[in-house]
Amino acid sequence: MLHETVQSGFATPAEAAAVPFRYIPFTVPPRCSRISVTYDFGMAGEGNPVIDIGLFDPRGTEPLTGGFRGWSGAARRQFFVARERATPGYLAGPLPAGTWSIVLGLYTIPDPGVRWSLRIEIETGDGSGPGDVPPAPAQQARRFASERVPGRVWVPGDLHSHSEHSDGANPIGEIASFAIERGLRFLAITDHNTTSHHAEVDAFDHPQLLLIPGEEVTTYSGHANTWGLREWVDFRVSSDEEMHRLFRWVAARGVPFSMNHPKSVGPPWQLCDPGFAIREVWQAPWRWYNWESVRDWEAELVAGRRVIPVGGSDAHSVPPAEPVHPHHIGDPTTWVQVVGEVSETAILSAATEGRTTISESPGGPFVALSQVKGEGAPPEVEWERAGGCTLVLVADGEVRFRSEPLAARGTMAIPAGLRFGRYLRAELRSPGPLPGDHELTRALAAPVWAEK
Repeated sequence: MLHETVQSGFATPAEAAAVPFRYIPFTVPPRCSRISVTYDFGMAGEGNPVIDIGLFDPRGTEPLTGGFRGWSGAARRQFFVARERATPGYLAGPLPAGTWSIVLGLYTIPDPGVRWSLRIEIETGDGSGPGDVPPAPAQQARRFASERVPGRVWVPGDLHSHSEHSDGANPIGEIASFAIERGLRFLAITDHNTTSHHAEVDAFDHPQLLLIPGEEVTTYSGHANTWGLREWVDFRVSSDEEMHRLFRWVAARGVPFSMNHPKSVGPPWQLCDPGFAIREVWQAPWRWYNWESVRDWEAELVAGRRVIPVGGSDAHSVPPAEPVHPHHIGDPTTWVQVVGEVSETAILSAATEGRTTISESPGGPFVALSQVKGEGAPPEVEWERAGGCTLVLVADGEVRFRSEPLAARGTMAIPAGLRFGRYLRAELRSPGPLPGDHELTRALAAPVWAEK
């Protein structure tokens, strides 16, 4: 039997600013086998409206505890959820009777307002019974060592990418194959505001690539990545108080949490910084305004904060799909220094502990800093594939050293007269392509810190 509900409404800019998420309840009868939703929105005036959509089950919509069953933003105009299957971005499983809710995210509501309409179709007769319960939270998957390695080894990867489970153009298998072609050793799939990709990520098994489940927590005032948490992270954050609460919730689970692309074209981070220890200072090619991210990160370092830099492509497509952005898997590449094994635990520990460096691509210039503690030795910088680049050393916010163009590969002790009170970091740079251009950063290493 098919049950159909049609609802519609109107949202104004003032309403969206005051309450950005609107909940539309509907009743699911016993023995439901499938819920299908179609929606649309249009303008009463001019502009480019955006209304996002998601789904909650009878467990409710309360922050950090609700019955999340999926999110597709504005990437799709329709979706379905059934016991065995669901549209990417949504969670299959039992469909218990009770009050469910559509959530509409009023992201962009131009004057004078936006009309929306919603059609919900519920199929009953051969599905779940009244005793069915919602799906239990996913259990943490195995954190296997995919490869033993001798001692300390730098491994390349990408910590930020999207698949068809949010607004990406490709299934995960195609993304993984492309990452292998580019020579990456790990890849985080960080789809927007959902965990529907996690099971597929954990099922992936290939000797050349480790996939890491993540979520890009996409608020309307900034984006942030979590990695390795097989639990949905609520994105419905619109105030600094809510951001602090979310940050504490993630911190209690012991996984890394990174502020993403804090720059004018990011979109920028507009909430408070509740204490991010990791920051995406390089997103997409360097020309994509990454000097703004590095400038703001530098200000945090000068102020005394120890913030670890990472990079991520934020890629939304790979061949054979048509390009979505100028973002390309592996551009940039984050290298992490693992000890003894290449595994999810080792990679995320390296990022948390600051054993990171970023290069423009998997085969691009590479630079890293190391520090021998307790022996009085100065830090040492090493580089590879750097022929013709300039080595730049930044101490406490000031450029203190610039080299002549480098040989392709080498090492160097930091000059004895170069002192730093808080931190020292290294970059490889080349001239911009046109007169007056910014220098191009080709590689950027995490800082070493002054002994306290």
